[in-house]
Amino acid sequence: MNVTEYSQQINALNPYLSLLIFTILMLSMLAMYCLPSIIAIMRQHPQKWLLVALNIFAGWTGLFWIGLLIWSLWPKEKLISGRDGQNWGPYQDRSQSLGNPTAAVPPEHTLEQLYQMKERGALTEVEFVKAKERLINRL
Repeated sequence: MNVTEYSQQINALNPYLSLLIFTILMLSMLAMYCLPSIIAIMRQHPQKWLLVALNIFAGWTGLFWIGLLIWSLWPKEKLISGRDGQNWGPYQDRSQSLGNPTAAVPPEHTLEQLYQMKERGALTEVEFVKAKERLINRL
């Protein structure tokens, strides 16, 4: 094989290689553009659909995209309202807003109480394990 044949083979593959590189670049740019939406959906963000809509329609601006990315990474908190309609607000913890003293109990104290109940015979081993699993899953 001489140099001319080799260059003809390279030139024959070049359009397909260029198309492949272009496709990979476009897909990676699309994934980067949708990154705030992807993160919000994967993390089960409370306002994930609002975040997706804003990402689609206004994410093309650089600062807005950065804001959406920060919002999608923000710690998850649930929307909770009081029974009487008072003390309602996004990201408001009802137990703290209503002054619930049991909300301030650290989980290790609750676990100690469960263990003491098991030692006194108030809980069976199976009940203790289930209560412990519920406590751990709540964290």
